[in-house]
Amino acid sequence: MLLPTVLITGGVSLAFYAGVVNPGDTKLPYPLFVFLGTLIWQVFAETVEVPYQAFEEARSYITRVYCSREAIVLVRLYETLMGVLVRVSVSLALVAIVVGLSVKSAVLIGLCFAGAVLLGVGFGAILGPFMLLVEDVHRTVRLILTYGLFLSPAMYTPHGGDIFSWMIRWNPIAPLMLNAREVAATGMLSSAIELTLVLVASLVLVVVGMILVRISAPIVIERMLLGGR
Repeated sequence: MLLPTVLITGGVSLAFYAGVVNPGDTKLPYPLFVFLGTLIWQVFAETVEVPYQAFEEARSYITRVYCSREAIVLVRLYETLMGVLVRVSVSLALVAIVVGLSVKSAVLIGLCFAGAVLLGVGFGAILGPFMLLVEDVHRTVRLILTYGLFLSPAMYTPHGGDIFSWMIRWNPIAPLMLNAREVAATGMLSSAIELTLVLVASLVLVVVGMILVRISAPIVIERMLLGGR
C-alpha cells in the first residue's frame, strides 16, 4: 500500500537534494511534501480502477445471479477504503511527527483524501463500462494514471505562466494536493473555493457514474456471456 509512494518519494527527494528538481516554495520538508502529494494521487488512481475491478471480480457469478450492479461496485470500494484508511493514518502520523498536527488540520487533510476517493470513483464509474467493453480503453486509462502523476503538483508547486504550469493548475486533483499540504504546513486552506468545487463535482460524477453503471450493466453482462469484451 505504501511502497510505491515511498520509492517515488525517495527517488524524487534525492533528485531535489542534488539540485535536479526545483519544486518552488513547498512550505513543508520536501520528502513530506512529495509523500502527501503522491499518496493522494495513488488513492485517486486506485479508486479509478474500482468499478472495472468490481465487474471483473464478479465475472464468475454476475452472469448467473441477479444483484444490484451498484452494490458490486460499492463492495469493491469498501475493500479499497481499508487501504485508504491505512494511508491516511500514516500520513497524519508523519505530519504530526514532522510539523505537528491539530484536530482541525487532521479533519481537513482527511477531507482531501476523501475527495480523491470520490473523484476517482466518479471517473472510474463513468469510464468503467468503456474499459470493460474495450480493453484498449482500459490500457489507455492505466497508462494515463501511471504517468499523469508528473502532470500533477505531487512533486512541485505550479509557478509561472507556461503551459506546463497551466496543465498542473488545471489538473482536477491539484486542489486536493495543494490544500492538503497547505493545511499540514499552516493549518489553513489556501483555496477553499477550489476545494469545494472539486468535492461537489466529485459527488456529481459519482451519481452520474453510478447511473451509467446501471444503464450499461446489461450490455456489459451480455458481452461477458459471449466471452468477449
